[in-house]
Amino acid sequence: MRVQTSSTPVLTTARLRELTALGRNRIMQIYLHWTAGRYGELYDDYHFNIDADGTVYRTCALLTDLKAHTWHRNSGAVGIALCGALGALPHSGIDTEFGSYPPTAKQLDAAGRLVALLTQGLNLPIDRLTVLTHCEAALLDGYGPFSGDAETRWDLWYLRDSPGDGLMKPGGDVIRGKALWYKAKI
Repeated sequence: MRVQTSSTPVLTTARLRELTALGRNRIMQIYLHWTAGRYGELYDDYHFNIDADGTVYRTCALLTDLKAHTWHRNSGAVGIALCGALGALPHSGIDTEFGSYPPTAKQLDAAGRLVALLTQGLNLPIDRLTVLTHCEAALLDGYGPFSGDAETRWDLWYLRDSPGDGLMKPGGDVIRGKALWYKAKI
């Protein structure tokens, strides 16, 4: 993974429309990650990076650029990463320790909005077959939590739906729920 510099372009709605038009019928899935780094660190492994303040950075020329974000699932897929989660520990999921750089409410809202805009532009549904966290993909492919795999991936396994909410929910459900809300507003 190569960290991008601060000169990485911020994503604009107009540019996103252009990207989705070029990617329509070629992109079939969206995968959500965290970088396992610090806020402000952007990685080339993903098409988009979302910083702590909700700013979305584009780290691709086209949505069809092949990025190494999800094992065996990169072709025809877009990778989105929330910057952060350095030092996070999964435990059993619902008692995740997010470390010094936990996912922020602004990141989760930005991820939901970005997924809504991408699925609208790409003409994709927002469901568990199309929009998945890396943890959900890893569970399907045998390298998720409790698999015993040395390369276990559990990105966004569980999240808090709103600030101050002590209740942890499956991360994919949280982000897909936000995306469905934003899509209804578009």
